[in-house]
Amino acid sequence: MRLSSAWLAIGVCLFWHPNDLIQAANILGVFPFHYGSPFLVVRPLIQALVQRGHNVTLITPEGMPPDIKGVRHIRVSKLNKRMQVLIETDQILGFLSNKWMEAMLAATMYFNMCQDILSDDGVQGMLKDDREQFDLIMMDASNLDALYGLVEYYNATLIGITSISVNWYTEELAGNPAPSIYEPISQIGYSRDTSILSRIYNWIHINEERLLEHLVVLPAQLRVFKKFFGYSEQKFYELRNRFSLILVNNHFSVGRVRSNVPNLIEVGGLHLSESPEPCGEELKKFMDEAENGVIYFSMGLDIMVKFLPENLQQTLVKSFAKVKQRIVWKNEFFNMPNKSENIYVIEKAPQRDVLAHPNVRLFITNGGLLSVMEAVDSGVPMLGLPVFFDQFGNLKWGQSAGMAEVLDISNLNAETLTNTIHELIENPSYSLRAKKMSKTFKDRPMSPLDTAVWWTEYALRNRDISRIRLNVEEIPLFHYYKIDIILTFASRFGLIAASVIFLGSVFFRKCVTGDIRNRMYFNFSIK
Repeated sequence: MRLSSAWLAIGVCLFWHPNDLIQAANILGVFPFHYGSPFLVVRPLIQALVQRGHNVTLITPEGMPPDIKGVRHIRVSKLNKRMQVLIETDQILGFLSNKWMEAMLAATMYFNMCQDILSDDGVQGMLKDDREQFDLIMMDASNLDALYGLVEYYNATLIGITSISVNWYTEELAGNPAPSIYEPISQIGYSRDTSILSRIYNWIHINEERLLEHLVVLPAQLRVFKKFFGYSEQKFYELRNRFSLILVNNHFSVGRVRSNVPNLIEVGGLHLSESPEPCGEELKKFMDEAENGVIYFSMGLDIMVKFLPENLQQTLVKSFAKVKQRIVWKNEFFNMPNKSENIYVIEKAPQRDVLAHPNVRLFITNGGLLSVMEAVDSGVPMLGLPVFFDQFGNLKWGQSAGMAEVLDISNLNAETLTNTIHELIENPSYSLRAKKMSKTFKDRPMSPLDTAVWWTEYALRNRDISRIRLNVEEIPLFHYYKIDIILTFASRFGLIAASVIFLGSVFFRKCVTGDIRNRMYFNFSIK
């Protein structure tokens, strides 16, 4: 018996690692968006947490994402119906007009999302069940402020996940006051020029968004918060500062370098940890036999071709007919008029496997962050046709990095599109730069998934967030901008300048007075 116990002890010492024994936690995830990108980022992390023994409950729309093994799903059907109404009434096209329409539509959507979730029978049943306890709540780091009441209700740790690039709002939630590197929520009208006038305009642009946030979005969220939780306004604003950490779908190699506080964790490429969907035999053969290469065109998971204006659709068709490459087009219109023979239409493309094909020469994209990362991962140049939100910034980065060109989709013509395609394919610098960026993007000490899991469990182990979160209240604006130092320096400089001026004036007056006296004495002597 003692011998067997000794062997057991030796085995434990050899194969046990402290991080392997982590107490199972009850985790609640709230992800209300009825489009695919957030779930592509979240799903690998949820699956990994389940495999590590954690109990996960997800509040999501019906069917989005598909059921994950080992996860309890609470489906909110109102989220599906609300999105269907937007599509049927063409309200979603408001995104394409201007930043104000974009912001007002987003504010309405966030308000409805929070209300639909908290009024759902399944969610209400969970809230009324005294046996329900959660150690950690994770949610999209966006305008879901009313849902922060869940954090207080369960006395849980809060972490955020964002599938888009970092903007000023994410920085605010993380407690990262860095106005010099703020990015807007809406990129419509935002300038990438570095001139003084552009910087002033961008400052106004972001402060317009802040104004809308405080006058429209937060008051609406506060009403929902009070209605369902009954907490005070003070508690509402206090909970907005309770994020232990935020996992951001970002990496320094695919954007501007940022001065992040410790609780902003870069996990860009998290969705790439899952195995890509393989190409079908027909599509694979079409690409294998492309002697002049392949161009892949997709406007992402959420923009269907039927939403594009008819003249834009025909511009694309005319341009594609002029190039010698074969085109793989993600398109729900299989019988599109005037379609040339070099076009392969597919409704749901296995994008990662297509981009990884050796014959792919160019990716024409609207610039969603996941698509940009997949292009970088595969080392494929891009031609950007951004439409809304972060797509402009994602593609402008690719352009500045030398692996992309960007065109205005609202003023696109076949000649410009064709010439740009030729330039991107025939100029080898774009391909070389894309391959170099791919190596940089992949060169990391830990995979994005391992990083996300480690920090999630770190938040569970360490509820005291004061060590990793900057307390903005301890850094008043007066001290943050070092106004006290500036004023001290200005006072000293002013005192010295005033002394010099005073002494100079005294000296000058003495000289003048002495000169006058000498003249008077001289005149008197002559007389």
